[in-house]
Amino acid sequence: MAKGIDKKLDDAWSLLVKLRSGMKCEYCGKTETLNSHHIYTRRNRSTRWDVKNGICLCVSHHTFNSTFSAHQAPLEFIEWLKTYRNSEEIDSLKIKANSTMKFMKFEKDILLEELQKEIYDIKKTL
Repeated sequence: MAKGIDKKLDDAWSLLVKLRSGMKCEYCGKTETLNSHHIYTRRNRSTRWDVKNGICLCVSHHTFNSTFSAHQAPLEFIEWLKTYRNSEEIDSLKIKANSTMKFMKFEKDILLEELQKEIYDIKKTL
């Protein structure tokens, strides 16, 4: 379980992914029971808090739908993602995910401030 700064970063990342999507599932447009899905697993520290590594999905399209969900039908999800996101963004994310990164405490603090600022800026416009 994430503790301290990691938990704050996880929460800020999740909220920002949802806010960037307009608080709707990026696959079907539903606005209820939203989840922030990591494209590359959250265990990957290089991309864990990169909002480009997130996509907002309703709970059905995140975990429960056997026809299309990020976890139950990953091949279908990946194929859809390739058409939904531009290939340069996906390629850049792949390179970052395949790199090794270790965050120092001060870097996490800076990252948290950046995520919180973007959250504030988006909420200001709502």
